Amino acid sequence: MDDPGKIAEHTLDSEELANLIRAAIAHGNTICFNAPGRSMAPFIHSEDTIFVSPVAKGTIRTGDVLAFVHPETGRVLAHRVVRIADGRFFSKGDNVTAEGDGWISYEDVLGRVDRVQRDAKDHHLGLGPEKFVVALLSRCKILVPLLNFLRGIKWSLKGLFSARG
Repeated sequence: MDDPGKIAEHTLDSEELANLIRAAIAHGNTICFNAPGRSMAPFIHSEDTIFVSPVAKGTIRTGDVLAFVHPETGRVLAHRVVRIADGRFFSKGDNVTAEGDGWISYEDVLGRVDRVQRDAKDHHLGLGPEKFVVALLSRCKILVPLLNFLRGIKWSLKGLFSARG
């Protein structure tokens, strides 16, 4: 028997997801869904629940994570703003070594990611005051090498302590 309190999972294509987000945002609501992919690791992991809220153009800042429809591919992405110029936003995934997504107009923006949950617990790293530093490191192509270096140290220490254990 189905649990009446459980909502069934349903996979949406990008167009369906964009329409659902637009409908929720148009009424001033926040919408949440599970993030696919690893382009925002370690700040947003695949299957983390991200909460997207309405955002006014004038309130978007470098370091914000925006949900938007990519103008060339039509895919819904949630990536960090690393540069703002002439009312447009240059976004990039935190775990992406490539140049970035290109310039996004406000018309393509669906909302701002203002909350992330991992394993039903709020996860704030990368959404607080440090988001500007993360954006700067990403824009300068330093973030991914730095994260890889730190991951290497983490795994070395883990191996060292587990070998003693």
